Amino acid sequence: MGYGQNVKKIQTGARTRVHEGVRRMQDGFFQSLQIVVSGIGAYLFAEKVLGHTEPIFAATAAIVSLGYITGATHARRILEVSLGVTLGILMGDLMMLALGRGIWQAGVVMFLSIMLARFLDNGILFTIQMGLQSALVVLLPPNTDGVFSRSLDGIIGGLFAFLLMFLFPKDPRRTPRENASTLMESFAKVFSDAALAMEHYDGTEAWHALSSARRLQPLYNVCERDIITSKGMAKLAWTGRNHMQELDRYQQTLTKIDYAIRNTRVLNRRMASTINNVHISSEAAQSLADALRTVSTAIDALGRGMSQPEADVRRASRAEARRELSLLASRLEPHIMGVRSLEAEALVLMLRPLVVDLLEASGLTHDEAASMLVPLDDSITEHAPKTSAIPTQQPDQSDKHRADTRQLTAVLRAKDKSTATSKLPQQQMSEAPTATSRAAYAERVEKQRQLNTAQLTIIEEEFSSKKR
Repeated sequence: MGYGQNVKKIQTGARTRVHEGVRRMQDGFFQSLQIVVSGIGAYLFAEKVLGHTEPIFAATAAIVSLGYITGATHARRILEVSLGVTLGILMGDLMMLALGRGIWQAGVVMFLSIMLARFLDNGILFTIQMGLQSALVVLLPPNTDGVFSRSLDGIIGGLFAFLLMFLFPKDPRRTPRENASTLMESFAKVFSDAALAMEHYDGTEAWHALSSARRLQPLYNVCERDIITSKGMAKLAWTGRNHMQELDRYQQTLTKIDYAIRNTRVLNRRMASTINNVHISSEAAQSLADALRTVSTAIDALGRGMSQPEADVRRASRAEARRELSLLASRLEPHIMGVRSLEAEALVLMLRPLVVDLLEASGLTHDEAASMLVPLDDSITEHAPKTSAIPTQQPDQSDKHRADTRQLTAVLRAKDKSTATSKLPQQQMSEAPTATSRAAYAERVEKQRQLNTAQLTIIEEEFSSKKR
């Protein structure tokens, strides 16, 4: 890597860090004001009203309780700080009476306090506060305000944090909406990339789609942690009851999205392997590409149903996702999609539970989602060619006889086309049963589509009347 490339890489990294830093400042602006007001307010109350001398623990408890957290609730954090400070000071006072003051006494007191904290609860903050406060009682000069004044200061700080959360709450829906938008955009792109890979029958593009699917997990983990914190904020705020319905639906949707992401990784891994090792028909490849593109469209609609601020837009987006997925479910059967090989059939079968997960994410029950799938044929692999008869790239071939997957596919498709042209009379003799089969498949699709449409009509009426 040359000097110019190194400089460009450093500049790109610096711009990225500046952009992320500015975004964090914007996101944390309101919460920073909460922390400052609660910290200063707790300190002034303990000093001016209670008459405590330098009540630094009041400000510390308030600041720690309102700190930037994820994956936990502020209510638990307030309790951990308040109880940790109180029990730590109690432990320190009792042990100081028995052992006296000094360094080794502080070590013994801290160890016993930490072990007691781990016995009582697994909270990290609770353990830290209890161990720290017990050691400070032994090490610092006696407090002129009384034995438990520091403990009271810690409780005051927790109460001020609670008051700020209750009276001046941050909108708990904002962060989950932003996270959902990021996750679902990336999720939809995985399927649009997979559709292109199948359409081009390109193994490299398929592996890139698989790599993108694996990168979805950290995005989902952020959503999962933040919804816990957001629901905790809503429970503390006086306006939180108005937001809980949206947050509950968001969490339910997120659970089904997790199942869909897991199925997506399995599907993309199998698809990449199929493209790299097996030749399937052009009709099957195009049908699969269309199905993957439909899934991408539905996921994009689901993302709007989770991230848009207007309730009407969210409802309309979820309804759009249900329509797209129900249409796909009505034709998601190997024979209907023109699939005749075992490997391609496996991809279709993997798509079916994925579509069910996404339908459940849109608001359907499991039974409703599963009933929208067109029933499988009695013997879907009866006429499938044997795997040994499908052209593959053998590992023991010499280098001069090896070709990449793209070239192999092009040759095979050209061969199929020329064979079909040279044997036109024989093909015409078999057109009647083929046409009959296609008519039967079309009839099955139409019947399932009508059933799905009728069921969706009832479901949409229930959603409109707020019965579900």
